[in-house]
Amino acid sequence: MEHDVRPLSMLSDLAEITPGLLPSVIYRQLHAEIVAGVLPSGQPLRQEELARRFNVSRVPLREALTRLEAEGLIEQRPRRGYAVAELDASAIVDVFELRMVIEQHAGAVAARARNQTDIAAVGELLDRMHRLDATRADYAQQWTSLNYQFHQRIIASSHRRTLVRVANNLRDSVEPYVNIEVSMTRSFESSEVEHRQIFEAFKAGDADGLAELSRRHVESTSRRLLQVLRERALKPRM
Repeated sequence: MEHDVRPLSMLSDLAEITPGLLPSVIYRQLHAEIVAGVLPSGQPLRQEELARRFNVSRVPLREALTRLEAEGLIEQRPRRGYAVAELDASAIVDVFELRMVIEQHAGAVAARARNQTDIAAVGELLDRMHRLDATRADYAQQWTSLNYQFHQRIIASSHRRTLVRVANNLRDSVEPYVNIEVSMTRSFESSEVEHRQIFEAFKAGDADGLAELSRRHVESTSRRLLQVLRERALKPRM
């Protein structure tokens, strides 16, 4: 899912949307805002305010919130309602350990299953990252969005629906923290080298190579993020 965090009114006209599709539209918007860090960890999600914002009844809103809760992106607190989920350092470690296993496997499957359309799409995302203007104020935001899409598109090239869903859910749960790590460490150059190696293995159909590169990439991201958290000695925040 691409990080499109424009106001919902710019994404679509709710009045023209079939009522049955409203929960999905609201879900996608809130999902994008949580993953991009627009809605930070611990942020209350008051149903009355959200209903006014989206100009909808509580019914489609509750459906969207229930879906986000099932994916672990939000949590329901006793007597306080919904809020964006918070992860402590140990939970982040757990997620990254799972990601290393899942994305290593997904890389191997994707290398064997990818087609020319997949290769072209992943290559285009890599080129777009390389062409970004590093002097722009929103460079980090653009880079992290393309980084997310790059890895998501490789996993999608496995053409395994369940594998894609599990991998994306794990990635989404820590993506806001990864965005913080990137903005603080400015690890663009080292990541670009890793991305190029990943793409070359993907393009060549090197299942073992892509599996190992994917595992190492997740591991290095985890290591940088945990170092940032230790140095700041702060509770992780989205």
